[in-house]
Amino acid sequence: MSEALHLGGLAFEVRRSARRRTIALTVDRGGELVLHAPNHAPADDLERWTRGKLVWVHRKLALKEQSAPKGKAPEFVSGEGFSYLGRSYRLAVVDRQEIPLKFDGWRFVLRRDARADGTEFFQRWYIEAGSPDVARRTALFTTRVAATPARTEVRDLGFRWGSCGKNGVLYFNWRLLQLPLRLVDYVVCHELVHLREPHHGKAFAALLDRVQPDWQVRKDELAKKALAIHWCGAGMG
Repeated sequence: MSEALHLGGLAFEVRRSARRRTIALTVDRGGELVLHAPNHAPADDLERWTRGKLVWVHRKLALKEQSAPKGKAPEFVSGEGFSYLGRSYRLAVVDRQEIPLKFDGWRFVLRRDARADGTEFFQRWYIEAGSPDVARRTALFTTRVAATPARTEVRDLGFRWGSCGKNGVLYFNWRLLQLPLRLVDYVVCHELVHLREPHHGKAFAALLDRVQPDWQVRKDELAKKALAIHWCGAGMG
């Protein structure tokens, strides 16, 4: 399992090397924050050095998110489609309803006075409805990967689909729940493999090949389908 530093609301993966003499920081394509450090650099030194870079990091992440192509912005009008696990459901906007947003198994129903905060209500719904489904999908692959997370959590991850956090916790983006199940499974397997192989090297790819032989096809499909759903952009990785 990878070493991580959590600071300023951000998670930094720590990669140590016997050849490295200085500390460096990179922001990977998918927004992953990687701290490169000498083997014996004390954790306090890493934290102190990284704290001095937080303004730069937040600026880089903000620029990255701004430059990423954006997906569809929902209008929250009757007849609009919203997807859950790849299946599209229509939205009905009504004048009266006890709760701002509900799903009746056939459609989403949004109270008219809640349209201005529609994104917030949909995000909350996806997190609540999707958390058990993500946990179940993760459990299906734990034996195949030979790794079991401490728990899974659905939350807002910005432009990242998933993340392997400290203490074996796997995090998944609520936006992922709009996509077909085969793509959810790809992200689940990707993060599970990170429990055994923290870096995107040959060992990581080899294990993912054994667990999910068509993962590259799913990865490419994920990038394409993201642009066709709400709240997603091509920069997500």
